[in-house]
Amino acid sequence: MRRLLMLALLLFSVMIPAPSPASDTVEFSALFIEKDNGTEQRGKIYVAENMSRYEIQGSNEVVVTRHDKKVIWLIFPKLRKYVEQPYLGEPKQNYSGAHEADTGDLSREFIEYKMVDSYRLKKFLVTVKYINGESMDRYYEWYRDNFPVPVRTESLDGNTSYEYVNIKLGRPPVEFFSQPKGYKKITMEELAELEDGTAKEN
Repeated sequence: MRRLLMLALLLFSVMIPAPSPASDTVEFSALFIEKDNGTEQRGKIYVAENMSRYEIQGSNEVVVTRHDKKVIWLIFPKLRKYVEQPYLGEPKQNYSGAHEADTGDLSREFIEYKMVDSYRLKKFLVTVKYINGESMDRYYEWYRDNFPVPVRTESLDGNTSYEYVNIKLGRPPVEFFSQPKGYKKITMEELAELEDGTAKEN
């Protein structure tokens, strides 16, 4: 559960660009594939203006982030329970903006074009230099036209990657981002007790 929460916080506080005119707003749903040193995890993501929803396949856990309300709901459908946590970041207006432009200590070098599912993707080598100037990260990103975030991000050695597939543009149903009805609201402490009890039973 904690890993899922960290994933949601990371993606929506770091990867989403700054707000720009509403005409550039991109709302969508997609499947995502995360690979890490031989392990693979899949799930679904839904994004609307100031809202997001993550569903990790096989985990029976859902993370809904409401940037507008500054709240995160960790939802557990099998338990019919949910946990509410504050979202400490600034509201994010949308998935919009020119990600391909250099920003501060981040730079992108165009590598090549590649055709995938009838889309021409642009591959970049990304270099991120940290404030102290003593360390940096380098990785690859692929972009497609009319979609402002990378459809694929991959480490230089290819062992770690994150990819969106089956992307469908358009606003997902608003109920996907609503506070769960008919569910019992519990605290993180109560959730930990439930998880400990389940672990002992197994």
